[in-house]
Amino acid sequence: MALVSPAQIMTMDECMSYAVEHSVSVGKQENALDNARMNYRESVASLFPSVSAGVSASTNFGRSIDPETNSYTTVTTFSNSYSLSASMPLFAGLRYVNGMRAAKVARARGYSDLQVARDRVAMDVMRAYIDVLYYKGAVTIAGEQLAEARMQLQQAQALFDCGRKSAAEVAEVSSQEANYDYLLTEQQNNLAMAWIRLRDAMNYPQESTLDVVDCGSSEIVPQDVHEESVVQQALAGNVKVVSSELAVKEYRLHYLRAKGAWFPTISLSAGISTNYYTNFDNRYAYPGFSSQFKNNRGEYIGVSMSIPIFSNLSRLSSVRSSRNALRNAELDLAATRNAVESEVVQACRQMKGYGMQYNLAMKKLAASQLAYDGIAAKFAEGLVTAIDLQSASTTLLQAKSDCLRSRLQYMIEKRMVDYYSGVPFVQGEN
Repeated sequence: MALVSPAQIMTMDECMSYAVEHSVSVGKQENALDNARMNYRESVASLFPSVSAGVSASTNFGRSIDPETNSYTTVTTFSNSYSLSASMPLFAGLRYVNGMRAAKVARARGYSDLQVARDRVAMDVMRAYIDVLYYKGAVTIAGEQLAEARMQLQQAQALFDCGRKSAAEVAEVSSQEANYDYLLTEQQNNLAMAWIRLRDAMNYPQESTLDVVDCGSSEIVPQDVHEESVVQQALAGNVKVVSSELAVKEYRLHYLRAKGAWFPTISLSAGISTNYYTNFDNRYAYPGFSSQFKNNRGEYIGVSMSIPIFSNLSRLSSVRSSRNALRNAELDLAATRNAVESEVVQACRQMKGYGMQYNLAMKKLAASQLAYDGIAAKFAEGLVTAIDLQSASTTLLQAKSDCLRSRLQYMIEKRMVDYYSGVPFVQGEN
């Protein structure tokens, strides 16, 4: 006997949290952030000396040069050497410093880009969640209207049997009942598609059961928010703007780093080495390993300077490419700021507009319900025609749909205004 598991009921915030946690795009951005952190560590390490050690060993057979007499001999010898060296850049046109600073900015930008990815996923889930709520409400409204139409069809048939309604009026009511039946099926299909889109946005298994709850308030008081204040707050702290600002800073440092290639490079190097040599035919002709290892040791320290003169225009191309990248980043920043400002103004005004529409729609719904109830009572007594009933029913259906749509749209815009005011979509995220 198969047991059907109950549907998991989730609120909008829970759906957004689940989506952010299981999102593929967020996971990729986390990997990109990890790469940025490693690049920063690598750039910091480039300022420290590089140390290397080497060991070599060789055996010569036949004719070779005696290292003691520097003459040719025909013997079998063995030699090996040991070395330890270190080098450190003293000055390179601030390329390493600017590279480290750019990597640090890139790491900070990675955190902002990660939050942008999270917000984008949460926003997609929010809209898909609202679509599910709307079509759930639409299915409920269509089902109620269908039930009313079927009851009225029974009343019309009874009046027809009594001779108080004509066959044309009965056919009109039957047509209205069929129309609501079609509308219910259409809204059920729309709801099924909305569920698929929501699961896809959440990266939730399509075969798993899921249900959502409407946590929105039925009473809406339109808020008169100060648009300029929200705009300034969004331009100062929204992660999309912050990411664009960091991109400008990063590409400016890359530009300075590319210009640093025109300066000389000064490096410091030091090392120590020793070697050992023996003759297999006469092992006692040379000192022992420990003695040679100590006596053959040599040290060196030096400073070198490399002056760039010509490099096939590679430095010039690098500087111009970095400058163009900086200009593009500045243009992107201006576009992002304009887009954020437009989004904030639009969200504030739409939130206020949908709030007013919802309150007016509620008044319209109350009046339409009274009118429909009166006409339906008269229709049951045979005092009005089916056309009057259909007109009142259509008006009532539209009023219910308007109330549902305006309330849910208000929820979206209210959440967007809160987001641009500094309230994250998913609580607990930085």
